Amino acid sequence: MILYPLISNLVFSAWQLVAGKNSWISKVGSDSSWKSSPPLEGKVIWMHAASLGEFEMARPVLELFLEKHPNWQAVVTFFSPSGYEPRNNYEKAKVYYLPIDTPSEASKWLDYANPSLALFVRYDIWPNHLNALRKRSIPTVVMGMSAPKTPWYLNRMLPLIRKVYKEGIHTWGVISEQDAANMSLAAIHSEVLGNPKFDYAASLVGKTPSQKYIAWKKAQNKPILLVGSAHLEDCRALNDLDLKKFSIWIVPHEIDQSDMLKCAMTQFKTFDSANSMTDDPKEASLLMVPEFGVLTGLYSLADGVIIGGGYAKATHNVLEATAQGKIAASGPNWQKIAENHELVKRGYLFPIQSTDQYSLYLKRIGTTEFIAKGVEAQQWLLAQKGASESILKVLEQAVQL
Repeated sequence: MILYPLISNLVFSAWQLVAGKNSWISKVGSDSSWKSSPPLEGKVIWMHAASLGEFEMARPVLELFLEKHPNWQAVVTFFSPSGYEPRNNYEKAKVYYLPIDTPSEASKWLDYANPSLALFVRYDIWPNHLNALRKRSIPTVVMGMSAPKTPWYLNRMLPLIRKVYKEGIHTWGVISEQDAANMSLAAIHSEVLGNPKFDYAASLVGKTPSQKYIAWKKAQNKPILLVGSAHLEDCRALNDLDLKKFSIWIVPHEIDQSDMLKCAMTQFKTFDSANSMTDDPKEASLLMVPEFGVLTGLYSLADGVIIGGGYAKATHNVLEATAQGKIAASGPNWQKIAENHELVKRGYLFPIQSTDQYSLYLKRIGTTEFIAKGVEAQQWLLAQKGASESILKVLEQAVQL
């Protein structure tokens, strides 16, 4: 930790000078209200999540902790606007962007947040922030971590950064025994605490959409194929198919890309398309849903589901659809998400490698076998709960509660 603080100061300073007003670093820099606020008082748990998926994964843990320890308060930070923007009004915590990872910003942040406990979700653990926590002897727990290989910051070729992570983390909470074995290869002890995504997803069972979208459902005369957290690549792949038998509902991963995704669906005409934010419910072959916070409820209305991200780095959360009893399909890049392996093995997630496989999935939608498989998937999900309680015990141990 000699070169990294110097490099981070130079890189972030230069980035701020050249960045556009809508860039990530400009949004982080504009979120500075905490700098003029008095330090938080009392017992504070600080939870950091990279984006919305990581937050929802950890939400049951945080809320369970606060329910059991009502004298504590919470502060939540996000790296990504896709997490911050839909959750900046979260009623159970103060919500901010994670300050940029320089020593001075990390120190100022801890002066304000004044945490007695820090909780990092999965992987977004920045060296200067962790080093600041370590110097102040603030217990830090990692939860929901998947370790298919040694994380870069534990590489023995980076001894000083590795030391910060080894000394700074109180407990590495991993999902599976294989993750623990991989961490052991890096000479890091971890604890198998389970996958809290199941607890979050189980909380969604029976979640209903708003009356607005129920009205949209009633207006359709064709089964609904919902594309959740859609990327441009997902829409391009779908556009190669004959979709006239379905009403296609698209919820963009990035809301401001809605028009671009619509343009990619060239087989649909303007008169046969609609936008949930500007149009009244009506029959539509293509419905764009550029709205935060509605996707988990919409899954209950869908007959078939495509999970976005499978043509990018990795699928988004499949379990949200499983919770509503849906068998989902995705693009070919599903392997990086730990629970997807079991979903594919059991037939609850249908990965797509070709147009023929997409056509096969579409033919299954609405069949008796397909619907029964969805019910089976939902029951399996409910049987996987329990990680939140295990993580809660570790948090309590870290601060001797």
